[in-house]
Amino acid sequence: MPDTKFEAAIFDMDGLILDSERAVLDCWDIVGERHGLEGIREFAYSVIGRNVVDTNRMFGERYGLDPVAIRTEKRQIFKERFAQGLVTLKPYSVELLEKMKSIGMKTALASSSSREDVVGELGALGALQYFDAVICGDQVTKSKPDPEIFLKAADMLGVAPSCCIGLEDSFNGVRACKAAGLYTVMVPDILQPDDEIKKIPDIIVGSLADVIKLLDS
Repeated sequence: MPDTKFEAAIFDMDGLILDSERAVLDCWDIVGERHGLEGIREFAYSVIGRNVVDTNRMFGERYGLDPVAIRTEKRQIFKERFAQGLVTLKPYSVELLEKMKSIGMKTALASSSSREDVVGELGALGALQYFDAVICGDQVTKSKPDPEIFLKAADMLGVAPSCCIGLEDSFNGVRACKAAGLYTVMVPDILQPDDEIKKIPDIIVGSLADVIKLLDS
């Protein structure tokens, strides 16, 4: 961690705060099998970090089916799994957020998911209270990897992007975070960084526990 005193942290949600990526991929597999969608897992990987508009557009271009109907079906499967307690917060997420609060850092959430999903899921798991600002994929015009969502989150906090830490797990999220000018911390989830992605973040760590250690260093 550089000597710069960071005033705020901006978090992604899925795969970083919420241990949801595997469940989402499983849901894609289920709808893919139901509808005979070849290469659905490959497609699902390609849209990690993108918002609904981008995902729907890319799905329609690839499969020629109604993306809204397919996403609604996939979302229902996910909600059932969430209700069964199969989707939880990532280890050390609450501890990290509490640590940041204790040292006076502002926190924001910049998630590509819809506001309804973000508020419902993090609210149910008791994590929504830790964020000073929340901006979601349906509140921006451009999806990650465009930096818009991170820039808006920093503006909502009243903090310059250069004074913010950005935490991301996805390739698209890392690209967006870095393009916005944040000190970019990658915490990989399902997808491990390839040679291209390794060059983008300021630091890559193994878990949120390592971010706590960085704050203490």
